[in-house]
Amino acid sequence: MTGIIARTRNAFRAFTRAFSGYDVTGGSGRWPTQYMLPSPITQQLAAGRLASRKIAHQAENNALVSSIILHGVNAIVGDGPTVRAMHPDPETNARLQRVWNEFFQDCSVEGGMSLGGYLSRVARGFYVDGESFTQLVADPATMRLKLRLLTADQVDHSKTIPSLGLTGDMPMIVAGVEFDGTGRRVAFWVLPTPPDAPWASVEPPARISALDICHVFEPRFPGAPRGMSPLTAVAPLALELDNCIDAAVVKLRTTCLVGMVVRDPEGNFPFDPTTDPASLYLEPGATLRLPPGADVSFPPTSEMNTVAEVLSHIERLVCAGAGVPAFMATGDFGAINFSAGKLGLATFQRRIKALQQNHIVAQLLNPIWDRLVLLEVLSGRMRAPDYESHPERYGASFLFPGWPAIDELKKAKADTLAVAAKLRSRQEIISEGGRDPADVDAEIENDPFAADDMSASAGGIASQNEMENENA
Repeated sequence: MTGIIARTRNAFRAFTRAFSGYDVTGGSGRWPTQYMLPSPITQQLAAGRLASRKIAHQAENNALVSSIILHGVNAIVGDGPTVRAMHPDPETNARLQRVWNEFFQDCSVEGGMSLGGYLSRVARGFYVDGESFTQLVADPATMRLKLRLLTADQVDHSKTIPSLGLTGDMPMIVAGVEFDGTGRRVAFWVLPTPPDAPWASVEPPARISALDICHVFEPRFPGAPRGMSPLTAVAPLALELDNCIDAAVVKLRTTCLVGMVVRDPEGNFPFDPTTDPASLYLEPGATLRLPPGADVSFPPTSEMNTVAEVLSHIERLVCAGAGVPAFMATGDFGAINFSAGKLGLATFQRRIKALQQNHIVAQLLNPIWDRLVLLEVLSGRMRAPDYESHPERYGASFLFPGWPAIDELKKAKADTLAVAAKLRSRQEIISEGGRDPADVDAEIENDPFAADDMSASAGGIASQNEMENENA
């Protein structure tokens, strides 16, 4: 028995030493015990709404956070995506294109808003709240699709019923999101009006099918039902940036207060109302006449040489955490060269493309397109005999506005050489610019100057020498 206890004690000591050898486990004392997420989903749900409210305040009052959101929204949406229907029948494609164009011009239930403007609101909600909810509404009078943007607070965050798995008699509802037994989202519990709206309704939340709600969010952890703002990690730094700027301004104002000390060791300085220290002040350009033996000294003022470096460092950290190049968010283009700017834009573009395809397209635009086609078929406005047998023919791809090249000539030469070497296709290059290759070909065919074919000289243009950027 004693041997078993001794072996158990030794094994426990070895287990403890194994963990204490890593600072991240807290064995050395350097790592704070509260520096961990033991329950990430629960902690995210508890902190999500408060974090979004603070970030919303920063979005309206912090210049850097406002610039980050502005550049992120503009990069994701631009002036709105174009659609390319995939049906093999040209007439059906043309019909679907007309339906999309009509919907694009006026898509919101409020009216007077294009899809580009609506998506900008969705992208802004993604940055501030970490999520955005869109309800698909069919106008009963016209049987046409309209979109209703829901606030993050409108999906009742307090609606949580963890019955599934405990009693099994009710579905599981977490933070207003209802799941079935397989973990699939089946419904959302939505308040009739935003809680912060004037004269908000006091009615309880209503259950709306998940087929009618598009939830745009980026789940941080597996099983997370709600989103978290991507600016959560940089919000404390943004607050410190405001504090540093306020302190620097106060310090600068204090430095501008010039004071002096008049000393009279021999006591020859007369004391009268004109020389009373309580009434003396130094005007700009004033000349003081002092008696013999008196002198003047000025208190030392603190230097501010390192303040700009500290502020720039905090700005770069905030922009790096938000995924936006610092030179874009701060507007400081003088601190970078051509190569650094191109590398920063490439990383930013990769992030934006991921958000476009993984969230805007997959979670919002694809359901909108499917509902548009369904309403056209059910209302009888479009004849689609193969809709049930081949629904994949009624799919679509979305093209977002392309990115302007930093150097148009270099980009044109690179594309020309890639097409000539058969490394890329014209369709890929045109789609990369946000255009439909079919539209480009149609425009070229209708161009009266299309007979002047310049493709033969493209190789000569690509081989021309040019003066490289001296900062490249």
